[in-house]
Amino acid sequence: MSGLSDGFEHYLVPDAEAIKVAITEGLVVLDSNVLLELYRFAGPARTELFEVLEQIGERLWIPHQVRLEFHRNRLSVMSSQEESYQDVLKTIDEVRQSQSVVVSKIRELAKRVLLPKEERDELLQLVSRGLDDAERVMTELRSAHGSSGGFAEDAILQRLQRLFSGRVGEPLESGELDAAREEALRRVEAQEPPGYRDGSKEDPTGDYLVWYQTLREAAMRKLPLLFVTRDAKEDWFLRLKGQTICGHPSLIAEARDVAGVPAIIMQTQSLLYHARSFLETVVSEETIRQAEHSAVQASQDSARSIFVQAAMLGTMIEVASRQVEDLRSESERLQRAVDLFVYEVDAQEDGPGKAMHQRRLDELRQQSEEVAVELSDMQAAVDVLRSEDHSTLRDSVRLSWRGRPSRTRMLSLAKSAKRQVEMLQDWSVGLSSAVARGVVEASGGGAVSVGSWVIHSEYGKARVADVRPADEEGSEEQAELLFADGTTRWVVSSDLRADGYPGE
Repeated sequence: MSGLSDGFEHYLVPDAEAIKVAITEGLVVLDSNVLLELYRFAGPARTELFEVLEQIGERLWIPHQVRLEFHRNRLSVMSSQEESYQDVLKTIDEVRQSQSVVVSKIRELAKRVLLPKEERDELLQLVSRGLDDAERVMTELRSAHGSSGGFAEDAILQRLQRLFSGRVGEPLESGELDAAREEALRRVEAQEPPGYRDGSKEDPTGDYLVWYQTLREAAMRKLPLLFVTRDAKEDWFLRLKGQTICGHPSLIAEARDVAGVPAIIMQTQSLLYHARSFLETVVSEETIRQAEHSAVQASQDSARSIFVQAAMLGTMIEVASRQVEDLRSESERLQRAVDLFVYEVDAQEDGPGKAMHQRRLDELRQQSEEVAVELSDMQAAVDVLRSEDHSTLRDSVRLSWRGRPSRTRMLSLAKSAKRQVEMLQDWSVGLSSAVARGVVEASGGGAVSVGSWVIHSEYGKARVADVRPADEEGSEEQAELLFADGTTRWVVSSDLRADGYPGE
């Protein structure tokens, strides 16, 4: 007789013993974002994460798709880190240039009130010391972070190369890869994990390819599977009321059915937390804090991407609608010209003149037919963009496909935009990011949450994409506005007026 949970283990949250077995005995697979996270961590935290991974040893493994994504994105992540330090150092330099005004005022004061030379010099030192100390500390941090060695001297890459020597999967054969990509696209369309949250990407198949290759390796090794990712989206995890509970049940069930192994999916900070107990490695609270902050940042970046896509949907509809009207006017003009030439051709006698008018009539008819098809294409795109019936959305793409560039482009954009609107609706109900739960007070409109529509007196209507204190005392808030063209701007929140919420 079976027990209550027999066959439904994928709905159970892993307990401490299951996590211990996965970390100490299982196949540990890393997503590419975990490798790239090493570039975001400060020096001590990076060292501790490396030590955890080295402790796992031979059981550590990455799929070929992870290797591919890591190399594709490594340089851009390095560039982003270096740019952040450069921005601060540039600001310090700009402040130092304006410091000369203060220096001249102090010298003038010393002359007028006859300050002793020692007191004058002490004042001048106080003015410059703060910036000098800030620049020194920032330069030291930059060096410790590994951001100053350039792209060629990459110590992190060298350590990763040693760590994963002989621990990387081989690429799939061409036929198997094509089949896996087809399945990935099917899952995106059917909203099945993993990867359907990446449906708006140019290539949304990456997450599934990582998972597919992971299951192949797990099936061969027959070890408990631990998959670690920086991701926090619902196509990897079961999330309830903004909390990440455990790996998505359908993925855990798939690991059992396909690979025949139990599986756990966790984020980087969870691996670090449990490694302290089960691998007996030193992991500081600061390292875990950095991993948690990185996860929050990933949620914010994903949320901003959703905001941009949702904001662009309105712009797409507006642009496409104008093109429909222009094409309709052009179609009507051409039809009038066709009617006129038909009358002129019929009225003329046979001869060179009639033959010339007939050729012109044929050209106008061809132009009229092309514009009519273009008009039909663009109108179909507008209908899809405005459609709330997503099954109709899929049918529109499938049934009315003619291979024309405008149709291909507009219907593809329509699918992407509508999918992002669905994501925005889900996200607005229970966003997990701490900053996204922040609320700012907007004059004349009461509390305006992140995601709400606001109006700025100078810049006009926009969505609130982020909020943060405008000063250290927290006496005033500033908000990041996302405009319809995808641009953003930080403003003081007191300059905003509420203008409704998503869905209104």
